[in-house]
Amino acid sequence: MTATSLDHIPRSSHIRSDTDIVLASMKLREGTDRKALSLFGADVWDLEPAIFQERVREGRTLDFTTFVCPVEKLTAKEYIYAWLNERLPDRSGRLRPLAARGVLNTLRQFMAFVREQRGRFDSALVDQALLDAYLTSHLRRSVSPGRVADYLQAPLQLHRLGRFLTHGGLSFVPWNGAAPYRVAGCGGRPHENRTPRIPEPVITELLRWSLRYVELFSTDIFAAREELDRLEAASPIRPHRAAPGSILPRVVSYIEARRRAGRGIPVWNGPASIGGFCGALARGTRIGGEVLNMRLISLHSGVRPTIRLYNKTAYALLLEAVQELGVEHGGMDTPIAINPESGRPWRPRFDDYALAHEERQLQMAAYIVCAYLTGMRDSELQAMQPGCLQRKRSVDGMIERLAIRSTVYKGREEQGTPEEWVTIAPVARAIEVAERLALRHRPQRKHDGIWIALHRATVSDRGIPDVVDRINRYRQYLDKQFGTKDEPAIPLVEGRSWVFNTRQFRRTVAWYIANRPFGVVAGKIQYKHASVAMFDGYAGSSTSGFRQEVEQEHCLGQLDDIVEHYEATRRGERLAGPGASRITHEIDRAAQEIGSLPGVIADGKRVKAMLAHLARTLHVGYLNDCFFEPATALCLGRSETSPSQPILSNCAPDRCPNSCIARRHLPAWQAAIAHAEAMLEEKRLSSLQRSAIRQDRDRMRKLIAPLLEERS
Repeated sequence: MTATSLDHIPRSSHIRSDTDIVLASMKLREGTDRKALSLFGADVWDLEPAIFQERVREGRTLDFTTFVCPVEKLTAKEYIYAWLNERLPDRSGRLRPLAARGVLNTLRQFMAFVREQRGRFDSALVDQALLDAYLTSHLRRSVSPGRVADYLQAPLQLHRLGRFLTHGGLSFVPWNGAAPYRVAGCGGRPHENRTPRIPEPVITELLRWSLRYVELFSTDIFAAREELDRLEAASPIRPHRAAPGSILPRVVSYIEARRRAGRGIPVWNGPASIGGFCGALARGTRIGGEVLNMRLISLHSGVRPTIRLYNKTAYALLLEAVQELGVEHGGMDTPIAINPESGRPWRPRFDDYALAHEERQLQMAAYIVCAYLTGMRDSELQAMQPGCLQRKRSVDGMIERLAIRSTVYKGREEQGTPEEWVTIAPVARAIEVAERLALRHRPQRKHDGIWIALHRATVSDRGIPDVVDRINRYRQYLDKQFGTKDEPAIPLVEGRSWVFNTRQFRRTVAWYIANRPFGVVAGKIQYKHASVAMFDGYAGSSTSGFRQEVEQEHCLGQLDDIVEHYEATRRGERLAGPGASRITHEIDRAAQEIGSLPGVIADGKRVKAMLAHLARTLHVGYLNDCFFEPATALCLGRSETSPSQPILSNCAPDRCPNSCIARRHLPAWQAAIAHAEAMLEEKRLSSLQRSAIRQDRDRMRKLIAPLLEERS
């Protein structure tokens, strides 16, 4: 569009006034000055007063100055304003201020595509063929279907909000009214969870090391911080202005103290990573491959760190002491705890750089423990404030209940709603660790929660910036510190390190609670134990949606498990137990039907469809799998009701017609048999007791015999 052709184009809105308040329909933060709110006529809109999530750094302003074309600029402003403030009769809600920047970017991309294809952006030039080309252009970029659906929102909203646009919107219904997720080929409901689950070996080791940091290593880290604080308080950051004559005696006294203690002269743990003033000192104080820790020497002795520049005699004494006493990495006095696995200290002694680094690792460990063992979303975690951990007693005073107070944002109004999560002891310890780490930074960051940037944080940082990147760097550090090149601390998946994001923790724990309730999380924590706290609670359940996610994961897990049974049977593995023949028959029938179709590959979706009736009744257990049928379930006894779930505490896996035993259950049965045989070695047993134990042992042997025959 040429400059002369722009003369007749309206540059101001026929619908909005320049003095209209952008956040007119939004709930605002308490204390907001309404006179300072952004107006429609401004080219930069400040959305901060309507954003309640403190930790969010980006998306708080919208900048329209980058639009060159006046039509695009005016349309974009009216588009965002209408979506923020207008309530239409359809079920679509208003735009959340925090999502406005992303929406503006997708609109900008659609406008650029129309301009490229038609020479200029004009809604009247858009037809269905152009929209199909827009869809194809994104599909060719190999982005996820969900992301493609997000891009399709722009043309859909241009039709929906057309009446509020001076230059008009789309006059036709894009894709005949089909939902964007269906058009993009998502192949399911738009809210279907496609986040990958963390593999069991990965989450087991990650959580195990994180718990070790929280429960064991944290003691050393906090003790070292207290030691450093004492040293700095006794010797301020600006070193003593000692008279030149007092320097030499101080250095001599310091060297003698190290000699008596049998310790070397401190050197830095990681000189390659040291920057700033400490780095400048380190570069000038190298001895062989080591770097003298002049800052710690200064704090211990009371001389300036720049001693080598103004008192060469004293510095020469230090060099001689290195030759005599050797060096000590770190140099701080805090002892280091023994790693129970290796039988050695879990790290060298601290210096102030290593201490700051370990504090960041400890914070990530505490975050992971909280994220995984509560099922809370990242936004809910980072909304936690000091004092969020509540300790209560039951009515009888016998049981201590642990609860977390925070805020739920998903599916709520912009300001969120307060909620409570009942939790378990390891999470309580992790919260205490996080609060203690944040405490020394609280004066500078009064409005932050308990998750704050510990070092080199700017004023604009809220919460833990780049938390996903920090989790993955924490994993890298665990591999480097506690693993080897051939065997990293966190196991590889298909030859590669697992890449974490915050959503994976919630989905993974939901799946294990739903499908492996008797599995061990880390150490001695069971998923069943965690589930009681996470969504059953002691006095009700949180409305954060975690229970619904567990139920959804249970349905998905049942389908996955029935496919696993199918594939095991196809490999020649057998089932045992009273229900084995019925389940094997159903699986064989499905296999025959699939095999009778020429050229058909038995993929997981087809198997799930054909065996869905079995999957709906499948409950995976420690000793057996239950294909629950209320009419024949022995666990129900003579109950007049017909529950939809088996009563697992009444399970009779060797007698119930619903019970099947697979190869993965063998270790538990073999352990029980071994225990029975060990009991028979006791000489104090009566003949009646000995007979009962033998009967139980023989019954168990007979039960698993088909599986042992298959293995032999």
